[in-house]
Amino acid sequence: MNKKHQLIVDTYDDFSKTYKSAFIGIPKGFGGLEEDYFGTLKKFKKLYPNFKAKNKIPTVLFMHGSAGLNKGVKYREWIVKEAKFIFFAPNSFIVKNRPTYETPTKLANYEKVHKFRQAEIHYNLEKLQKISFIDINNIFLMGNSEGGLAAASFKGREFKGRIITAYSCENSYYSKNFEIGANKDEPFLNIIGTHDQYFANEAKATEDHEVQGHCTKALMKHKNAKVIILPQTKHDITTNIYVKDDIINFLKFWSKEK
Repeated sequence: MNKKHQLIVDTYDDFSKTYKSAFIGIPKGFGGLEEDYFGTLKKFKKLYPNFKAKNKIPTVLFMHGSAGLNKGVKYREWIVKEAKFIFFAPNSFIVKNRPTYETPTKLANYEKVHKFRQAEIHYNLEKLQKISFIDINNIFLMGNSEGGLAAASFKGREFKGRIITAYSCENSYYSKNFEIGANKDEPFLNIIGTHDQYFANEAKATEDHEVQGHCTKALMKHKNAKVIILPQTKHDITTNIYVKDDIINFLKFWSKEK
């Protein structure tokens, strides 16, 4: 973690709770679990204080949106039950006096949150990399909405691939100087609806900005990128019947690639 992100972490006495109280999912059978576990890391450690696993499995580090885990509950179910991955979502909301916003607001308020979420990725990634049963060569970064911007702009080479949902990878009322943080070879999946209320090209929120409403332009030089635009779909893309398979197929395909 660089000094910039460490400074943000050190600003909040309870920043460590983003990890300790993270929302997690662990698939049945792994480490002897008799059923899928869905809950917080803190509760899991109380229920299974001596949890161990002989093998290592892939993990999704998920950055939730501005409303908290919310739609992430559905993603967590798919990722754990269908892909058989570990799901790990840092808990931003547990940090006291963290930066927040209510749309519409000043661009500076959004940017404060974006910086906080970047520190959150760095901090929690370092924690995950120290867990013995996580396959550190198969950690995927995923983000939805506000978390989508965080995941898309993270600058690092630690992830096997990225999934960005309900975010368009463009500058608008929501960000300035946005850049994709992934290298040109990193697998990258973007899924967004044509009727997204916050980032679509005809959304009220973006009416004063020139946007396409998806990540295609930002990913033109990324050879392993895929953009899925869902007609008649709003910000909550989990309502679309294709989304689950698109996400699971991406994870399974790239987790097997060397």
